Amino acid sequence: MDVLLEPLEGAQRKFRVVFSDEEIRSRVDKEIRSAIKDLKIPGYRVGHVPATYIRSRAPYLSSIYQSVTEEVRQNVIDALVNEGSGTVVYLDPEPFSLLRDHESSGMEVQGIIEVFDLPADCVYEGISLSPESVPTISKEEISNEIEFLSKRAGTQFKTDLPSDVAIEEGDLVSFSFSFTHPDTGLPYENRQTVTVGDPTHPEALTRALTGRKVGESFSERLPFNIPGRKNQAKQRVEVLDSTMTVESIKRLEPATSEELLKMLSAPENGNAAATAPSEGVTLESLIEKRLLEKKVSEVLTRKMDELVLEILSRNAIPVPERRIGLECDRMVASGVSENDLDREKVKKETLWWFMLDGLAKKMAVQPDMKRVEHEYLTLVRQGGSPDKDETRRREYIEQAFLSARRRLTEEIVLRRSTFSGSDEFFGPDGVLDRLGWKDFGIIPVVHDHSHEGHDHSDHDHAGHTH
Repeated sequence: MDVLLEPLEGAQRKFRVVFSDEEIRSRVDKEIRSAIKDLKIPGYRVGHVPATYIRSRAPYLSSIYQSVTEEVRQNVIDALVNEGSGTVVYLDPEPFSLLRDHESSGMEVQGIIEVFDLPADCVYEGISLSPESVPTISKEEISNEIEFLSKRAGTQFKTDLPSDVAIEEGDLVSFSFSFTHPDTGLPYENRQTVTVGDPTHPEALTRALTGRKVGESFSERLPFNIPGRKNQAKQRVEVLDSTMTVESIKRLEPATSEELLKMLSAPENGNAAATAPSEGVTLESLIEKRLLEKKVSEVLTRKMDELVLEILSRNAIPVPERRIGLECDRMVASGVSENDLDREKVKKETLWWFMLDGLAKKMAVQPDMKRVEHEYLTLVRQGGSPDKDETRRREYIEQAFLSARRRLTEEIVLRRSTFSGSDEFFGPDGVLDRLGWKDFGIIPVVHDHSHEGHDHSDHDHAGHTH
């Protein structure tokens, strides 16, 4: 088997994989011998049917050729994935099927691949970014956050709420609504109960309800989910003129400072009953830390966005257009409308994924188990538990490892960038250290786990896309 690659435009390569007649005959003979072992034919003992019998019967020979075709197809994919440098990110063989003539003339499989190859002189360290300073938290912000969280953490509704009270964020509001159905042209009426300000609901709904009172009717243009016209058709969102009437308002009693402190001090597993606030920790100090974490995360996200644009613009990277087209097609198939699809954003994100994978290999980045477990639990929350589905579980593990490695590689590259104020973030006693984010952008020490009976030496977590 000979693999021949011919450069085309950009990231594309034309490939030809050539099999000699001798190799094709050998593969066919091997498949025939395998088929004979269990073949039951009147007049022959099991396992002793002659190969000439198989070759003289078109249905049997067709099945043999089909099996060899699938084997050749997989061999072609494996050969291309492992051929030369770079990572195959798109592979499109032309259709082919093994025929009798190929046993005497050999055969050739050809098609197009796209390869992502990290530039030899890739610039990714010491990138100069715009200045940044560590954010601060005011007493007013702390007070407002305590008031907001106290309302959200309440568990008991007020029993003496005035009848003319106006709706505030956090209230549980029941309202009726009606609109003209866009498909049928008929009136549509329904009732709904929402928590005002819930981020899962449209902001327009929060604005429409805030300040209203029980019994008040009003008109608003709001987004509504409209079911598909046919069974199993996807629903769509349309902004429609509607009439709304507030039916009831319920308001939670805010949690006390002691209750809120205990809740916020609880570990992520939610075992609040077994946890008391650490000595010296106050509600104000805890809220200040939470607000600072949020602001610092926003700064790091902003710097990362800036860094991505800088790195992609400084390195001449052939764009795998077909692979990016495939990503767009997948998004549309998952429900994203063509109008909402930002192809330039998909291109940037896809190139950055491949860049991170290449940099991770270059720097020998291996995430620790804590990071991988975090990504795994995220996949479980998004896609449901794999339970006893071993194939799906392995897919989750591979994806969790890949995501964890990409995130860590991003952090490493960001930590190695330069900008005015960077020491205040990443330096000794910087804000990341004070927040306890000491492993941000730090490659963990690799321990020898061979004593645990699991050998990773032949396991390529990076993967390839076919």
